[in-house]
Amino acid sequence: MATAEPVSRKERGRQNLRITLMGAATNVVLFFAKLAGGIFGHSQALVADAVHSLSDLLSDLGLILAMRFSSQPPDQEHPYGHERFETLAALATGSLLAINGAWIGVEAVQRLLAGHFVVPHSWTLYIAAFAIVAKETLYQFTIRVARRNRSAALRANAWDHRTDAISSVIVFIGIGGSLLGFPYLDSVVALVVALMVLRIGAVTAWAAIQELADRGLDDATLQEIRDIILGSEGVRDLHLLKTRKMGHQALAEVHLQVAPTLSVSEGHQIAERVRMALLRQVADLMDATIHIDCENDEQGSPVLPARSQIEATIRQALLAAELPLPEQVTLHYLGGSVEARLQYVLPSAGALDSLHQQEGAIHHALDGGIPGVGRIGVLWRHGDNGDRVRFAS
Repeated sequence: MATAEPVSRKERGRQNLRITLMGAATNVVLFFAKLAGGIFGHSQALVADAVHSLSDLLSDLGLILAMRFSSQPPDQEHPYGHERFETLAALATGSLLAINGAWIGVEAVQRLLAGHFVVPHSWTLYIAAFAIVAKETLYQFTIRVARRNRSAALRANAWDHRTDAISSVIVFIGIGGSLLGFPYLDSVVALVVALMVLRIGAVTAWAAIQELADRGLDDATLQEIRDIILGSEGVRDLHLLKTRKMGHQALAEVHLQVAPTLSVSEGHQIAERVRMALLRQVADLMDATIHIDCENDEQGSPVLPARSQIEATIRQALLAAELPLPEQVTLHYLGGSVEARLQYVLPSAGALDSLHQQEGAIHHALDGGIPGVGRIGVLWRHGDNGDRVRFAS
């Protein structure tokens, strides 16, 4: 059975930070190695790959700062937590990748159009091979942590490592082709790498934008939520189900339809049982807001008079007719109108006919004269034990 939080917030933040620091250290080494190899080894593709590693390093630094905030517990200013900082980090990473890819692509096209090619030194192949092994290993470690902790930013960073590994493979092929007598391959490879980087960056940034725009959960998860709710005792139906992502977690809110005559406390218990069932069974769900309804109000409902107004009108009408006041008034707001039930203490002595007469007088005094009230009921209870003995409508 899935849980809402497989590891503690603090432990999750520690794991994410550790793997991100490992990636940052690797990117520092690769950046200087690729840049030096590209400049002194005359490989334009390796220089482009070095810029890619630099963008990786900058995104790692941004991700570290984001994780510092996202791992903090909710506070007064951020009652839902700080997970959206991860989303912002994913947006920054994707945007940086896209810009970087576009810049590299423009440079590669310009070199191809100029037709000026330089054959790189053979030892630059070793740098490209080292980059392939280092980045693929880093991808494997990072994606495992991202999946375990359900981190969108870390998953984006992992795919950034995989993209860098693939681009290094292409650079390796380009350098090898140049050494074999095809000098233009180095620039062609630089263009291919640029397009890869641009695509990955655009996809990552767009996914982050969708999350910041409160994109809901997928259809399968929504159906799972509906099944859990409708399978809960006391729930007749549901409507206005809404969800949104918050970093690696999600929030939900829903209106539940229950029997209209339930007490407030029983309705609250039904809502709590549904909420706990959702948190236990739906992966990634951080919290659920449950609203209890007595009928489907998805299309809205009229605003009816408040209790104070209705009670004041009832009191005024009964006193004007010289009738006794009820000890309690129960209101049911249903179907666009109000049903008012007046409770009286059953007299200790008296004929049944007199009760009928009094009920008739109450109905005559109130029926049609209370704004918003469509039905009046009179309820009698025994004065000693409170048992209900008769209800007339």
